[in-house]
Amino acid sequence: MAHKSFKEMMNDVVDFGSCCECGTCVLVCPHNVIEYIDSKPKQTAKASAAFDYCGISEGIGCDVCAQVCPRIGDREFNLADAVFGNETGKIYDGGFGRYQEIYVARVKDPEIKKVCQDGGVVTALLVHGLKSGRFDGAVVSAADESTPCAPMPKCVVTPEEAIAAAGSWYTYCPNDLALQEAVDKGCEKVAFVGVPCQITPVRKGSLRDTGFIQTEKKKDKIVERQTRSLKDPVDRVALRIGLLCSEVFDFEGLMVKKIQGEMGIPLEEIQKFNVKGEVLIYKKDGELVKLGLKEAQEYARPECDHCGDFSAELADVSCGGVGAMDWTITITRTDAGKAAMDELIEAGLLEVLPIQEFENSLKVLLRLARRQHQRVPEGRAGLPAVRPPHFMPPAAPA
Repeated sequence: MAHKSFKEMMNDVVDFGSCCECGTCVLVCPHNVIEYIDSKPKQTAKASAAFDYCGISEGIGCDVCAQVCPRIGDREFNLADAVFGNETGKIYDGGFGRYQEIYVARVKDPEIKKVCQDGGVVTALLVHGLKSGRFDGAVVSAADESTPCAPMPKCVVTPEEAIAAAGSWYTYCPNDLALQEAVDKGCEKVAFVGVPCQITPVRKGSLRDTGFIQTEKKKDKIVERQTRSLKDPVDRVALRIGLLCSEVFDFEGLMVKKIQGEMGIPLEEIQKFNVKGEVLIYKKDGELVKLGLKEAQEYARPECDHCGDFSAELADVSCGGVGAMDWTITITRTDAGKAAMDELIEAGLLEVLPIQEFENSLKVLLRLARRQHQRVPEGRAGLPAVRPPHFMPPAAPA
């Protein structure tokens, strides 16, 4: 993996405007140089210093933060060989990344069905994993009780908490930050649920060799501190569950200004939120209000324009409701992802249909994945555009 510095990250990502706001750099910072302020990493260690100054980086050396940044250095397609090179299952190469199987599924449990997004596969996976002991914690976006319709990162440890966190509000939530909560709770086998720009930094942290940390200037305790800070949170992740995502909306813009302000729908009256070619707003009184997608996209985050990964290509299993109502498009990618999904299916917890019965969903998946690969703009002057070198048509699963 390419070595990048704190200064490069702060200039070529944060100052440039491509920071996705995942917060992983703050999570792994060993020396409390940066904090998560106004949804961005901010240098707070020395008020009189420049925003891109880290005394540790420029002194004895560190740059742990830059190694996990999803917007600098190696991107998803650069890391595919490292992620999938040692898998024992048959790996196919498709327009939505490498994978083992793709099918459509939905949960049978009526309790999950009442609250889930689309087919409820992710919630079912978390609930079953927490019950069986496969996981002892799960990082998710959960409802913020102080702000209606606003998600917050959380590490849940019971099936009941996982069910309560079901659903999506399509606004950004820095799930990676909840890995610290998982550490604090002593969780050793964590299911991590996140959109592509949150899956990637978790992968980068686990893949990164720590040799760059060791220098002649450092004492052993500093080497140990930096190594632990980088590896401890991400090495607790037992399964990476990626959510299909093309973009998310600005909370203040869409939720507060548009839906509550202009449309006159109090946020506390909204039960559920979905996007299926248009924005579907489900109210607690049973009314369904629709908003045109183009109108909603006026409030899409500009940071999302820098993402080239629609289908969470580095996840163990990727899930989403693209083009399908009440079903989840499920892509198993690694041996771990396939094993976790096979366990659900064998336990009779899911209805499963072949992807061929959802031909339109597959077409939409391929179109959105390709569009996202191609849309990544060039970086700061002098940096090349970051795009996959080729596009492969999807191979048919065995």
